[in-house]
Amino acid sequence: MGQKYFRWKSLSETMPKDYQELSALINANRNFSALDSLTYGDHGLEDAIKVITAAIKENKRIALYADYDVDGTMSCVSWIWFLDAIGYKNYVHYIPCRFKEGYGLNLKAMQYLVDEEKAQVVITMDTGITANSEAEYCKSRGVQFICTDHHTIQPEKMPDCIILNPKQHPDAMYKELCGCGITFVLLRRLGENFPIDSKVWVDLLALTGMATICDVVPLNGVNHRLARMGVNALGQSKRPVLRKLMDAARMEKDVDEKDVGFRLGPRINAVGRLEHADLVIKAFIDDKPEQLIDFMDTCNERRKKIQKRIVEEARIAARLHPDAPVLVLGGDWHPGVVGIAASKIAEEFWRPVWLYQKKDGICKGSARSIPGFDVTAAMTSCGNLFSKFGGHRAAGGFNFSEENEDAIRFALIQYAEEMKKETPALWESSIAFDCEVPTQLLTLKLSEHLETMKPFGHGFEEPKFQVDAEVLNARFFYDKETGEPKHTVAMIRGRDNESHKVMFFNEVHHDLINAKRARFIVSASKNIFRGQTSLQLMGFDYSL
Repeated sequence: MGQKYFRWKSLSETMPKDYQELSALINANRNFSALDSLTYGDHGLEDAIKVITAAIKENKRIALYADYDVDGTMSCVSWIWFLDAIGYKNYVHYIPCRFKEGYGLNLKAMQYLVDEEKAQVVITMDTGITANSEAEYCKSRGVQFICTDHHTIQPEKMPDCIILNPKQHPDAMYKELCGCGITFVLLRRLGENFPIDSKVWVDLLALTGMATICDVVPLNGVNHRLARMGVNALGQSKRPVLRKLMDAARMEKDVDEKDVGFRLGPRINAVGRLEHADLVIKAFIDDKPEQLIDFMDTCNERRKKIQKRIVEEARIAARLHPDAPVLVLGGDWHPGVVGIAASKIAEEFWRPVWLYQKKDGICKGSARSIPGFDVTAAMTSCGNLFSKFGGHRAAGGFNFSEENEDAIRFALIQYAEEMKKETPALWESSIAFDCEVPTQLLTLKLSEHLETMKPFGHGFEEPKFQVDAEVLNARFFYDKETGEPKHTVAMIRGRDNESHKVMFFNEVHHDLINAKRARFIVSASKNIFRGQTSLQLMGFDYSL
C-alpha cells in the first residue's frame, strides 16, 4: 500500500539483470507481440470499395459525415486530402455541432445533406453504428449509406446499410482500430483504383497515428504499429498545416506519443469542445491556417479554465455520495468539457463517473470508467431511459431527459452494486508496475532502451517500476502565483553514488523531506535541459 493507491500490483516477480531481459519482461506483461506488417484483408471492404469506386467514376455527390473529436475530424480530413489528391471535387463534408446536434448522426442533418446538398452517397466516419433511422431515410431517398465506425455495436440499432466496423473483424487484433484507422484501411484499398502520390500516404498515416493515440484505443500489435508509423510520418510530413501545428505546440524535432497526446490532441479537440469542430477541418484544408491554429490555442486555454471549475464543483458534489459505487452528477457544466473532467473525478474517487450539463430539461454529458468496468454496458442495461448513448468500455457519450435523471442514477447504481458484489476489488484504487528494478539499471541507457519500445499508451502502458532506494534529500517547487508548494522532487542514490530525481508533479509530499529510504513507483524517460541529456524518473506513488 502506498500513499496514493490502496494496492500495488507487481506484474512480474522477476528482477531483471539487464535491459534486454527488462524489455522481454515488459512485452510479456502486456502479452504484446510486435507485428512486421499489417494485413487487414478484405473483411467488410468489398461492398464499400465497389460503391465508392463507382460513385467517383460516375461523379456522384459524396457527403462525408464525421464526429467532432480528433478521431472523427482526422478521418474527415483524410478523406478530403485523398479526394483532392485524385482530383475529385464533387463532395461535401459535415461535422455536427456538439451543442445543437449532440453525439452521433441526426435526421435533420441527413435531410439537409440529401435535400440541400443533393448527396447521392453518404459516408460516415467514427460514427453511425446506431444510425438506423438516418440510414433508413437515405435508403428511402435512393441514397447509398456507408457506415464506417469503430464504436460498440448495438444490434437493435444497427443501420441497414454497408457497414465497415472493425468490431466485426474475425481477427481480434484488428477489432480495436479507431475510426481513422478503419478509414485509412479503406482509403488504402481505394487507392489501388485511384493511385496517388506516395507523399499523400505519409500525410494520411500521420493523421491516423494522431487519431490512434488521441482516441485512446488499445495499443495492441496492430494499433501500436499504426501509431508508431504515424508518429514517424508526422515527423516526416511536409504538409504545411502539420508543420505549423507542431510549431504552435512547441514540439521538438523528435516527436513522440506524448507530444501527440498532450500537445496536438488537446488543441484540436478544444475547438470542438467549445466551438464548432468544422473550424478544425478548415484549418487542415486552408492554404493559410495560421489564424485558425492560433484559435486552437485560444480554445485550449479556455478549455483548461472551464475544466478546472467543473472538476472543483464535481469534486464537492462527489463527496456528498461517499458510499455510491458510481457517481452520476449534473450541473451547470459545459457539455464539451465534462468528459475530461469526468476522467479526473474517476481517477480521484476511483469510481465510474457520469458528468453532464443540465439545461432546458435535457442532460448531455460523458461517462468515464475505472479499469474493469464497462460504462457502455452499464448504460445498455437501462438504455430505454436514455435518449441516445454510445461509446467504449472506458468512455461514452449520452443524453437523456431530466425527468429520467433519478431513474438513471438508480439503475446505474444498481448495476454497479451487483457488479461490486462479484468483483469488489475493482473499487479499490490500484496501480500496476512491471517489476522492481535494481538501482544499477537506473542510467540513461534505461531511457534509451525504452525509446525503442514506443509508443506507449492504453493497452501498451508506459512501463512503471518499483525502486527501493536511499533518499538523499527532498524539496519542493513553488507556485509562482501563490508561493505555495506545488511539486515535490526527491533525490535518490543510484549506482556508483550517482543521484537521480524522482519528480512528483502537482503533488506535495511533506513526509519525504525527512525520509531516509523509500520504495517508489516510477516511470523512466530522458530529459533534455540546456543541451544536457539525463535520466528522468516520474513518481506515481511511494511508501516509507
